[in-house]
Amino acid sequence: MRRTIRAVLFDVDDTLIDYAGAEYDGIVSYLRSLGVEVDINVAAARFGELQEFHFKRFLAGRTDYVGQARSLAKDMIAWMKVRSTGDPYRWFLGYRERYEASLRLFPDVLDGLASLGNVPLGIVSNSDTAFSRVKLQRVGLLSRFNCVVGVDAAGVSKPHPRIFHTGCAALGYPPAVTAYVGDNKLGDAVAADAAGLLGVWVNRSGAGGDGLTDLRQLAATLELDSGPAATPPQRQGRPDWRKPLAPHSV
Repeated sequence: MRRTIRAVLFDVDDTLIDYAGAEYDGIVSYLRSLGVEVDINVAAARFGELQEFHFKRFLAGRTDYVGQARSLAKDMIAWMKVRSTGDPYRWFLGYRERYEASLRLFPDVLDGLASLGNVPLGIVSNSDTAFSRVKLQRVGLLSRFNCVVGVDAAGVSKPHPRIFHTGCAALGYPPAVTAYVGDNKLGDAVAADAAGLLGVWVNRSGAGGDGLTDLRQLAATLELDSGPAATPPQRQGRPDWRKPLAPHSV
């Protein structure tokens, strides 16, 4: 017997937004604008490696978002063997501006979200909450979601159950009637199942023939209760999850 789903939470990067494509296009564009004399493709690959390394430190709670970004920029500047003065974080913001300009939705996203009707939607991301909101605003999706929860709001990162439960609480529905949709089979779908939600894996590569390959398939795979959408609760002492943020807010 299938579970009735009354709310759906989503991952952001490489689930809704083509993060990998934006990262590559952003760093290539930025390095070209700086006139750095390096092999662009090799430099982009190295940037991706450093990004992954420092982001893992952020997820482990060893640094904050600005700290990991500053360390990433410092290491990248050192790898390129170029002179730099001032705060490396400003270098990162230059990259981030190009990255944000390169953000694109996957082509199935708008139709996939529309197919869910009035079901309340939210975000649970391993990124910083404010940065997630900036990205969603950039691609025109922020208003579609009733809440946005990042690691700073939950105090832990996926696959810890608490971040999923924080998203459910912000959205106003218990885990048992909430689905979580993400591109990482273990870190998203399996972890959400373990936290009591219904995990749904979006298999963007299509490898292995498992999972959804297109978000337009999502509504058909869920037993949806699409009654009137609930207004997410506002809790005293908590931030307004829907409050707009200025660009580059961290």
